[in-house]
Amino acid sequence: MHDTPFNGRAPSAIPVTAYNASDLQNEINNFLLGQIYVFDDPLTQQSPPESPTFGRAQGTYSFVSREEFVAYVSYTVTIQTGKYKGSTLNILGANPNAKPIKTCAIAGGTGHFILARGILTSQVLNLFGPFNASATLINHATIYLD
Repeated sequence: MHDTPFNGRAPSAIPVTAYNASDLQNEINNFLLGQIYVFDDPLTQQSPPESPTFGRAQGTYSFVSREEFVAYVSYTVTIQTGKYKGSTLNILGANPNAKPIKTCAIAGGTGHFILARGILTSQVLNLFGPFNASATLINHATIYLD
């Protein structure tokens, strides 16, 4: 998964809330509390962003803590190729940025993944771009189907 909120002409995530840079001086906003992004990130099987995509991760993340960087995520993974083409998984949960491995819930899906449940673990492979805000994530899903 490749998330690039500060990529100039082609970001995969954009802020949807007004945020004043001077708010960084405000104790409440040291951790971007209230900042919300909408994203449409490519999913690849290999880490280079130029790798062929097999799907998209589309949704929102919002910063929800006064005490640390914590992003609450809610998104849909859509598979666009292969056996599971057209199937989706719904992901949600809190991602404390300080944790090396983050865990979110898989709370449903469609197609081959109808009534799916399970966990998705994410690990940041690398950070790049202004403020190290762009990231390549390695995601692993454990899916239970009824």
